[in-house]
Amino acid sequence: MKGEKIMKTEKKQPAVPSADTYEIGYGKPPKHTQFQQGKSGNPSGRPKAEQQFKTVDRIVQDVLLKEVKGQVGGKHRTMLGLEAVVTVLLAKALNGDTRAAKLVLDRADKHVATRQTLADLAGGRPAFTFTEEEAARFSHDKLLEGVVFGDENDDSPSKENDDSPKDNDDEGQPL
Repeated sequence: MKGEKIMKTEKKQPAVPSADTYEIGYGKPPKHTQFQQGKSGNPSGRPKAEQQFKTVDRIVQDVLLKEVKGQVGGKHRTMLGLEAVVTVLLAKALNGDTRAAKLVLDRADKHVATRQTLADLAGGRPAFTFTEEEAARFSHDKLLEGVVFGDENDDSPSKENDDSPKDNDDEGQPL
C-alpha cells in the first residue's frame, strides 16, 4: 500500500459570515469601512524609481532649467536658472573680473556665431529688395560718382611732401 494516501484532508472554506452574525472587533473592521473588492488601497501607487535616483546630468539640467526670480537693470523678472547664471557672470566680467570675462568669452566663442554672412543672417530670404528707381539711384556708377581715388592732380598735402617741423623731444623715451 505504498504511495496511497491513508487519510484525506479536505480544507473547508470558512463560512462567510452574514451581516447579522459578523462580529466587529480587533482585526475585524466594519464591512462598510473595508476596502472594496477590485479597488486598490493605494490608488496612486508607489513612486517611480527615477525620482529617487537621478543622474548628475539630470540634476544639473533640472536646476538650470528651473525658473528663478532675479533683478536685471533694477527690474524684477523671472528667468531660467541658466540665464541668471550667465547674466551674473557677464555683470562680473563687465566690472573687471578677468576670470569671469575669460569664461564668458570662451563660452561665447563656442556657442555664439560671430562671423555670419548677410545671407546666413537673412536665412534664405532676399537681403534687399529695391524698386527700379532705387536700383538706379544705388547703381555702382552712381555710388562712385564724386569719389576721388589718388589722382596726380590732387592738391591735398601728402605725407611725403610734409615739411612741417616735428617735435623730436621725446625720441627714445618709452611710452
